[in-house]
Amino acid sequence: MVLSIYGKKIQYVIWLIFICSLVALAYGLFRQLPPERIFENSDKVGHFLAFLVVPFTGRLALHQLKSMIYWSIWLILAIALEYLQGEFRPQRHFSIADAYANALGVITAIGCSALLNQHIEKNRAKQQGPTG
Repeated sequence: MVLSIYGKKIQYVIWLIFICSLVALAYGLFRQLPPERIFENSDKVGHFLAFLVVPFTGRLALHQLKSMIYWSIWLILAIALEYLQGEFRPQRHFSIADAYANALGVITAIGCSALLNQHIEKNRAKQQGPTG
């Protein structure tokens, strides 16, 4: 996976970004009041971006987990966390559109992760040169 080609410093940076983005996601989902509406559907954009960044950086940090298990957990969390937000916060409610935005963010993160892995494998093959 990606981290095997980088040094310890990069690994620490990736973990730091993952932890900070995870904390920001938890805060955003479970804060008392919903965020201010900046423009039409700005909350959907926030959901999408959060569920793109957190799972993507998490995949870089937790690269040893099997891909299918990791991404399945995030797809479940995309729906479950939206539901739990409505259960735990009386001034918040479950929104199927927000859950879809969450899931779309995870699906986009899966695609970004696959593209990054493909790019790394291609570069690794170039560095090794022709075999045989």
